[in-house]
Amino acid sequence: MTAAQHGNGFDPKRTKECVDRIEAIAVKKEAAHMAYMRECSVFSEDTKAVYDEAKTAWGIPKRALKTVIKVRATERKLEAMREDLETEDQESFDQIRHALGDLADTPLGGAALAGKEDVEDDVRSPAQKRRERERKDRDAALDAASIGGSGNGAETLATGLRALN
Repeated sequence: MTAAQHGNGFDPKRTKECVDRIEAIAVKKEAAHMAYMRECSVFSEDTKAVYDEAKTAWGIPKRALKTVIKVRATERKLEAMREDLETEDQESFDQIRHALGDLADTPLGGAALAGKEDVEDDVRSPAQKRRERERKDRDAALDAASIGGSGNGAETLATGLRALN
């Protein structure tokens, strides 16, 4: 039987002591958290001001800018995770990523696979490149449908719609 147990239940004195201590720690934690949040609110306001300035002064969309910031932070975290590995594990990590084809998704990996010398020419993500290709294909199909050619308008429209699909 443990020291906190008393008869058929727990010792009320010891139980109250534990609960009081835990609640006191929780109060200190909440006070520290609130002080931290007050300090952080200044940084949050500064960050918001920079986003607003980027939007109003330079026309940079906030949502896109926020996404870039998040992606860059995530990339730094991922690189730090790799750097935390031992050298041998880093090599294994790279081999696994290469086997999965993951490195081709990076500008550097894509350039290496394509044999390009200048990596900085096109730093768009594969998703951005795909979306741009799809947009160009869609625009070309719509242009073909609107310009027309031989045949009636319905036939031209059907041809353009087939190109879209």
